[in-house]
Amino acid sequence: MGRRGRLSESGPRARLSTYPVPPVKGPVRTCVGCRGRDQRSALLRLVLDSSMHGDSVAGARRIIVDVRACLPGRGAWVHPEPRCLELAERRRAVPRALRVDGPLDLGEVRAHLGQ
Repeated sequence: MGRRGRLSESGPRARLSTYPVPPVKGPVRTCVGCRGRDQRSALLRLVLDSSMHGDSVAGARRIIVDVRACLPGRGAWVHPEPRCLELAERRRAVPRALRVDGPLDLGEVRAHLGQ
């Protein structure tokens, strides 16, 4: 028996992946609040307001909800629930996801979730 025969008998074999397959197809994002994974369409995208040339009240940068998820720049994804936004604030996850320093004004996001 040649070398090739021995390798084919004891060599590595293709295995099925042990990772769970998402039940739905399409883009998947992670909520910065609860760290749960969900479809992109089920989450809200938060971005820095680039239309403001200066900072808003008290030097905080304003965060807006990107409803169509097409505004330029980095985005942070969050479930449309106040609980997830509170978790994200407590963990300081939104500035970390957007890669910015300093305070952020999430008033518009809270107003959007209150509707």
